[in-house]
Amino acid sequence: MKNRTRALSTIFAVLLIGCLLGIAGYHFWGRGLQKHSAISDAQRAQGHAGRLADRLQLTKEQKVQLNAILEDSRRQIEAGRKELESKMQTIRAQTNERIAAILNDEQRKNFQQIRNETKSHERPANQGNGHGDH
Repeated sequence: MKNRTRALSTIFAVLLIGCLLGIAGYHFWGRGLQKHSAISDAQRAQGHAGRLADRLQLTKEQKVQLNAILEDSRRQIEAGRKELESKMQTIRAQTNERIAAILNDEQRKNFQQIRNETKSHERPANQGNGHGDH
């Protein structure tokens, strides 16, 4: 019985630490991204491409090619990011299901309450991340 209690305490502690780190990450990292969201990704890319083209002294034809390369890269990165977010969401859901499976009814009820509290502190998926739509 002591081992089970210790295991449940450890799981709860890890979950709580994860929640706290998530909140801290949002507070320090997520809000920092909001400051940069005033400049669109396209504007930021144009500025980067322009500076690179100037420093490399590219011809007009090379500038067109550079812009096409950077746009293709941006699309690939966005697709990869969306895929990663989807996988992370699936992993989080599976983790929560696995945790709930080891809990008794009262613990499961408390676990759900903790999850609801955590969800109320999360930002919507498409706000404040500086990356556009999700």
